[in-house]
Amino acid sequence: MNDLVESQFEFVKEIDPLMHALLVSAEASYYSAPAHTLVQTRKFAESLVNRLAFANKIEFTEQTDFVTRIRRLENEIEIKADLISVLHTLRKNGNKGAHELNTNHSDALSSLSLSYKVAQWLYLVTQKKSIVFRPYQAPEDPTVETRRMRVELMELQQQLRTAYDKQAVNQEIQKKNAELEAENQKLKQQQYTEAKELKQQLAQLEQKVKELEQQPRPNVEVIDPSQLKQANQSFELSEAETRLLIDQQLNQAGWITDTELLTYAKGVRPQEGLNLAIAEYPTLLDEESGEADYVLFAGLIPVAVVEAKKQNKTVSSFISQAERYSQGFQFTNEIKSAYSLGDHQKPWQIENKTFHIPFVYSCNGQPYSQRLIDEGGIWFRDVREPSNLRRALYGFHSPHGLLNKLKYDVQIADEYLEKTEILPFNDRLYQREGIKAVERALAKGKDRCLLAMATGTGKTRLATGLMYRLLESNRFQRVLFLVDRSSLGTQAFKAFESEVIDQSQTLTQIYTISDLGIEYDTDIDVQVATVQSLVHRLFNSRDPLPIDYFDCIIIDEAHRGYTLDKEMTEGEDSIRDEAQYLSTYKRVLEYFDAVLIGLTATPALHTTEIFGNPVFTYSFTRAVEEGYLVNYDQPIRYITKLSQAGIEIPEGEIVDVVTNKTGQKSTAQLQDNMAFDVADFNRRVIAPEFNQVICQALVDDLDPLGEAKTMIFCVTDRHADQVVLLLNEMFKEKYAKAWNADAVAKITGAAEQPDKLIESFKKNKFPNIAVTVDLLTTGIDVPKISNLVFMRKVRSRVLFEQMLGRATRLCSEIGKTEFRVFDAVDIFTTLKDVNTMKPIVVRPNISIDQLINELCDADLMQKAKAVSISSNDDVERTQADLVLDEFIQKITRILGKAEKFKHHPDQTQLREAMGKIKENFGVESNQLPQLLRAKGIDGLGDWLKQNSAILEARLTEVRHSLGSLELPIISNEEDELVERFIDTTHQRPEDYLQQFDHFIQNEVNDNAAIKAVVTRPSDLTREQLRELENLLTSKGFTQTKLSQALGNNETNQTYASQIISMIRRATLGEDISSVEERYKRGLDKILKLRDWTPDQQQWLERLTLFIAKEVIVDKTMIHHQFVSAGGVKRLTQLLETDVEKLVDDISDGVWKAS
Repeated sequence: MNDLVESQFEFVKEIDPLMHALLVSAEASYYSAPAHTLVQTRKFAESLVNRLAFANKIEFTEQTDFVTRIRRLENEIEIKADLISVLHTLRKNGNKGAHELNTNHSDALSSLSLSYKVAQWLYLVTQKKSIVFRPYQAPEDPTVETRRMRVELMELQQQLRTAYDKQAVNQEIQKKNAELEAENQKLKQQQYTEAKELKQQLAQLEQKVKELEQQPRPNVEVIDPSQLKQANQSFELSEAETRLLIDQQLNQAGWITDTELLTYAKGVRPQEGLNLAIAEYPTLLDEESGEADYVLFAGLIPVAVVEAKKQNKTVSSFISQAERYSQGFQFTNEIKSAYSLGDHQKPWQIENKTFHIPFVYSCNGQPYSQRLIDEGGIWFRDVREPSNLRRALYGFHSPHGLLNKLKYDVQIADEYLEKTEILPFNDRLYQREGIKAVERALAKGKDRCLLAMATGTGKTRLATGLMYRLLESNRFQRVLFLVDRSSLGTQAFKAFESEVIDQSQTLTQIYTISDLGIEYDTDIDVQVATVQSLVHRLFNSRDPLPIDYFDCIIIDEAHRGYTLDKEMTEGEDSIRDEAQYLSTYKRVLEYFDAVLIGLTATPALHTTEIFGNPVFTYSFTRAVEEGYLVNYDQPIRYITKLSQAGIEIPEGEIVDVVTNKTGQKSTAQLQDNMAFDVADFNRRVIAPEFNQVICQALVDDLDPLGEAKTMIFCVTDRHADQVVLLLNEMFKEKYAKAWNADAVAKITGAAEQPDKLIESFKKNKFPNIAVTVDLLTTGIDVPKISNLVFMRKVRSRVLFEQMLGRATRLCSEIGKTEFRVFDAVDIFTTLKDVNTMKPIVVRPNISIDQLINELCDADLMQKAKAVSISSNDDVERTQADLVLDEFIQKITRILGKAEKFKHHPDQTQLREAMGKIKENFGVESNQLPQLLRAKGIDGLGDWLKQNSAILEARLTEVRHSLGSLELPIISNEEDELVERFIDTTHQRPEDYLQQFDHFIQNEVNDNAAIKAVVTRPSDLTREQLRELENLLTSKGFTQTKLSQALGNNETNQTYASQIISMIRRATLGEDISSVEERYKRGLDKILKLRDWTPDQQQWLERLTLFIAKEVIVDKTMIHHQFVSAGGVKRLTQLLETDVEKLVDDISDGVWKAS
């Protein structure tokens, strides 16, 4: 029995009284309470880690778990890998002691001896004087006899299988069982007696530990690097200690392991129904004998060889030794071959090597570390295929996991997927392309795949179809669907539960899917889980999952882990440690030996570092072009005096300050001058006046009682409270008794029942305006969101684009064709160089008939196809694609608004107009844009030549029917607001126009097209116009930006008329003329040429208006414009003159200087 004065840890008292008390307590309770020993040695390890962290100024929060603290220490202090491994062992053993009823003395003895080595190391690190340490005198293990008896029982069970006299062996087994039970009872009695005798001493020790834990921790000196280096050099694990660590790793994976007793030399052999790790197993290859450190048997089947050597520095290099043992394994009659489980009926032949055991490992007991990948972890190779590479794993596979690898043939599954059609459930082409891209990547051996798909294009739906195929084909057996917050997990599970995928069945009806919060079960096919819950289960649990529990992980919102914006984990248990969320996220992914499939709309650098480059990309641009997402208008900028000038407070001024945790106000005197810009507003400086001005502008711009919803992004939870308060007060003043206070709501992690608020925002009329910080930035689908407001300046492109993605979804219910963005913090300027979701620029003033003319002009389209244009994604696009996009988007906007208002009781005329579209074209009006896009550029041009007149007539009827129902945007003119404008260039409008003027003036003498515009616009050809447009666009001068800089809201201006007016303004000083003004000038000139009949005058009015709008016209355009009247030939007859000459005369009049 141990006595307090006999403790071998007396030297620890010089280091730290608490550590000394913990170790003495652990030592004293070893015999009677081994579980207590495990708990106390873990506490010692925690105390050591905290002391070292404090000495090295490594900060932890209360939420930082023990495993993360060890990792921080490993990354930031030069500590030997063996020591890190020992700390993890003390941690895991402590978990056992705290949670398991039947702990063994073997683990307790291991923790005591390892703690002794760690304490020696700590002494050398912290103390200046030298000391001679005695070897640790391990107490006797009282369970040695019972362990020996269990091995003897195993041997008897083995003999029973082949014994001739089974009755005699059975009797021997019964006798041995009785002896074992008697020995167990004897041990319990001895433990009880020991505990009784030491009761007072143990109680005193426990009281001392409690008192020391309550005392302030003593100050510690910074660690001397030379002492640390010397201590590291002296810390070395023996062969036996290394084997103890490896035994524990194998035990954790489900293998029965005991290096001392379960050896081949002591007669241990594989047994049916037992998963044994038999140590020192003999092999023979090329007449050379050798002993495998372990051979792992699943019953009678040898499935793996483990090479486990202390001197194993670069772990991966010793895989080859394990491969030799696989080749040299000798079968006996009772042992079954692993290859007999599948279709492979002979050993695996790789060139001149024959492998009898399919899996091999190499390890040295040290933990997995990505930073020191070659020096730790468990290295593994599947030798069945020559292309399989060796790789580092977090742990050993379980027996079940290795048998599954043998049972299911990946190649057969890949072939099945290749020839099997995707179900109609994934009906969109891009979803099918994405699924096939993943399957092709898997067939090529990729174990990490990334799908980059724009927000709102159905990543969850694609994942549902993909999971079904991967499980149905037996490509994988159990899938983890990983999310970063519970609300997204709930949303995904509801989709799996409700969406019919095959033969009237949902995914939850076909497969067993476990929702959030459900215990992990071996019978499940799909588990939905959060990163946070897995961290607890894997690293802080007494029963961590095996590394092969999942063989496929689908990660939703795989971009998560950005750290530029600190509010990223709002609403979840924060993980505020080494690399914050990203570190924890990567640890979870690295833990499992599984294929990783990431889903994201916004790949970041760390995303591609984990998953590689995307195997499939479906961009925002392509989704808008194909009609699956809506575009957004150029951002509307709010500029206030404070956001423009910033806030400056001089040194010595008395200011109010707010305590973040309590929200209490106090005063302080500034020690220095302080300056704040808009990025600091409501973060480093509370700016109530700024909030007030912006909220007033929003009250003028938003309709909180309508159907279109709004999301406002704030800086902090307190800022969100202020915005909600201000908006409610201002809307109340505006709407009086018609106001509903539920229309505006804060939806953050700090809000009461945030999940219910999210659901209400999605499904109910109110709240109409959601004020949030981060809770609604990713994964929440609310199609009615039509307005986004940025009152928070973020630095992360990923987070910014996720915020934009909240409003991109289609919503025919409210006729949503685009969404608006309000920028109060100049975020678009900050992120302009990295934003991949820029709005698709459409020339707002180009008419549909002009676009029809361009699409019908085969020669023009052929040239346009040769002109490449810049794009938000990597897809090559041409000028012809842009014309097609503009045409489709204009039609989409008209018909989208019609869809919104068609159910109004007084819109009979609108419904009739929409019905005519179906009669004429065979599809519902809201499907017409997709029908026309599907024809392609050439096909659409041919179609329009036959149907343009009918199409324009139908669209005109719809537009007229809509009438005044279109809601205008109300501009803000509050005194406090310096400016509200649509931001296209991130420059002042006057600066932008001045740049344009300078450019034109410098080019006028060298550019034929510009010269023609200045001298005689009617001579300008359409080809020259296209070249001119390309030139101006390349210099940043687009029609949209120029129009907005001028404040020109005229909607019937064509590109040609607009750009000619701009150039003549820059060179001749002419005022920008409207279509009406040009029409009057042209008509005045032509009517003075001769006398015209009233009928001829009407035709001249139509022709002049056409020229005034289009400016550049030719015979083909005139023919298309007047085709219903008989074209150019008929026009010549009616006007009794040469139409081409007439057009020249009208054009000269149109551009006569005023």
